[in-house]
Amino acid sequence: MIGYLRGVVKGIKVDTVFIEVSGIGYRVQMPLSQLEDLPGAGEECLVHTHLINRDDSLSLYGFTDERGLEIFRMLLEVSGVGPRLALNILSVVPVDDLIQGISAGDTSRLQAVHGVGRKTAARICVDLKEKARKYIRESGLESLGDHAPAVDHGPVSGIGADAVSALSNLGYRPSEAKRAVMKVLEGGEGGDLNSVIKASLQILSRIGRR
Repeated sequence: MIGYLRGVVKGIKVDTVFIEVSGIGYRVQMPLSQLEDLPGAGEECLVHTHLINRDDSLSLYGFTDERGLEIFRMLLEVSGVGPRLALNILSVVPVDDLIQGISAGDTSRLQAVHGVGRKTAARICVDLKEKARKYIRESGLESLGDHAPAVDHGPVSGIGADAVSALSNLGYRPSEAKRAVMKVLEGGEGGDLNSVIKASLQILSRIGRR
C-alpha cells in the first residue's frame, strides 16, 4: 500500500497530477477542488494516496489532506459508488458540507453531482449516516452549525450545474462561474463534465480570477 507520495509536480491535467519520486513518475487522480491546492510544476508536494489494485491496472487516488482521503474511503464502502464517482462527489461538494449533509440525510447536494441519482444519494446517506455523525463529533464540526445552502444556479442544470459547483469550490464567484459555463455550453464545447470544466477554466483565466 502506498500511503503517501512526496515528490516533484511534473504536470497537472483536469483531474490528474503527475508526481516524480526518485525518478519514477506516478499518475495520481485527484478531486478538482484539491488539484488547485497543489504547487506549480517543478515544486515539491505531499499527497496522501489510496491504491486500488484491479486485475488489469493499478490506480492511485490522491488528496492534499488526510480528511479528504478518509471521506473518499468512506464513500467507497457504499454499494454502487466507485472511485470515479467518489472523486466526482468530492470535486463538487466540500468535505464539511458533504459530511453534514449525509448526517442529516440531506440528499440534495449529492444529487447535484453528475452520476448521482436519487437512489444512490439516498443509499449514501443511509449507509454512512452513523459514520458521518461520529466523524462530526470527533472532528468538532458540530460547532460549525448546519451546512451551507447550495448555490442557486438559475437556468443551469445537469452537467452545467455540476461544473458551476466545481468552479465555485475552486474559488470562483458563482455568478462568474455560471457565465463561463453557459458560454461553453452555448458554444457547443461541452461533452462530459471534465470537458466543460476545462473549457470554462480557460475562459476564466482570460478574464482573471477574483
